[in-house]
Amino acid sequence: MKVTNRYEDLTVEQFQQLEALKEDTTLDKLDSAIKRLSILSGKSIDYIESLSGTEVYNHLLSAIFLTLPITEMASPEQFKLGGKQFRYIKHIYEYTIAQEKDWKEILAANDNNYYKCLPELMAICHQEFENDKWVYNPNNHLENVELFKKSKLSESLGGVFFYSKCFKSYIETIKDCLTQTHLVMNEVNQMMMDDQDFQSFLKDGDGNTRLA
Repeated sequence: MKVTNRYEDLTVEQFQQLEALKEDTTLDKLDSAIKRLSILSGKSIDYIESLSGTEVYNHLLSAIFLTLPITEMASPEQFKLGGKQFRYIKHIYEYTIAQEKDWKEILAANDNNYYKCLPELMAICHQEFENDKWVYNPNNHLENVELFKKSKLSESLGGVFFYSKCFKSYIETIKDCLTQTHLVMNEVNQMMMDDQDFQSFLKDGDGNTRLA
């Protein structure tokens, strides 16, 4: 029985199942271990339960990587899924406002848990090659979500890491700009309020300067 033994070789769907398993408090340790091996191997629960204790133990040892936190992965320039060519979007300015809104709404709907909505996020932060050019086609979103479920983390997770970092930086930059703009406006307003000549000019009523 072949068992996946590193994060990079997990499919997105497997990764989501394993993350959900970590949060399942209804299973005892043995049942949790059996289900983990089932996910990693693609074999049924019945098949895993037919193995000897030694076999189960050895396979669990090969999956020890799951005890370590997942780390950032580089994304390949291009890869194929379901006959389609994909690439992750490298530049923040290539994202539309609609993509940014969808990203935030999908995360919010999943309690900001990236793992629960990875395929949806992947479909947003990748372009596909259509008619000799790279495009983000929202009409293909649902179809692409299903394709990304079957992709390997080594192919598609890097795009999510990349965009989540850029998006956070982008939001912080906007917030900083708004803060700075607000401060500047307040300073200018205060200067005008303190300028007696300017205040007198305003009180003249018609906004025109008058020569003596």
